[in-house]
Amino acid sequence: MMANHEFRDLWARATGGDVTMAKAAIFAALLHAPTQRRRSADRTVLAFMAVTIAGLAAATGIALALAAAKPKPPPNVLHYQIGNTALTAPREWLRAPIAHAGRIERLELIIDWPRNLAVPQEDNAANSRLLDRSVLISVGAADPLSAPIERLNRVYSRFIDAKAEPGPAGLIAYSFKAGSRYDNERLLVTSEGFTTTNGEAFFARCPQKAGTQKNSPTDLCTTTLHIGMLDAVVRFSPSRLSEWPHLADGVTRIVSTLIHGQTRLPQ
Repeated sequence: MMANHEFRDLWARATGGDVTMAKAAIFAALLHAPTQRRRSADRTVLAFMAVTIAGLAAATGIALALAAAKPKPPPNVLHYQIGNTALTAPREWLRAPIAHAGRIERLELIIDWPRNLAVPQEDNAANSRLLDRSVLISVGAADPLSAPIERLNRVYSRFIDAKAEPGPAGLIAYSFKAGSRYDNERLLVTSEGFTTTNGEAFFARCPQKAGTQKNSPTDLCTTTLHIGMLDAVVRFSPSRLSEWPHLADGVTRIVSTLIHGQTRLPQ
């Protein structure tokens, strides 16, 4: 076995006698080895970060695409066709919203009148305050064989008592005969010299005794107005009978506004 001093002599001859240089070479080799490992680790981290960023970008793109594909909110204005008449109605005025615009038979509206506002959605149709301040309008094609005034002369006149009583704002009140189809109602008609702005007579059927079915739509007065090629069936609180000239004119302007495609009601 080689002695220690012999090994040192052999090592010195192999390194030219410079032991310090040999040690420096060994330390340099050891120093460079972990550097290579760190570079390999850095490359791995960079590759992982690149894959992560690419994945996030792809996920963001998918999320944006899904957001763009969401259905658009419903339009505020809907376009309808009743008979040969085109109408444009704000969605918030619809009493019974129709899923799709297009050709329909009737358009049901509820309007906070005379402020010409949509009725708040949280109100209940059976709420007395709602019925007191609102007007219900049902718009349909005009009956070519029976104009509203003809209905008054040919139908209602057959069922009323001859005795008349004075009513509000120039109206005359007639009671319907007991047992007729309009029992428990009365008919109010404009007296001579009183007409709507269109020159037509105004008439309305109202409950004989207001409050018999309190807070119900059946406790309302009903009239029909002929507007263009449409008939508007209007229901309103009996407390507004004294406003009938303003009411008839206001409803006529409202429906005319819808026909002409305006989205704002005339004041």
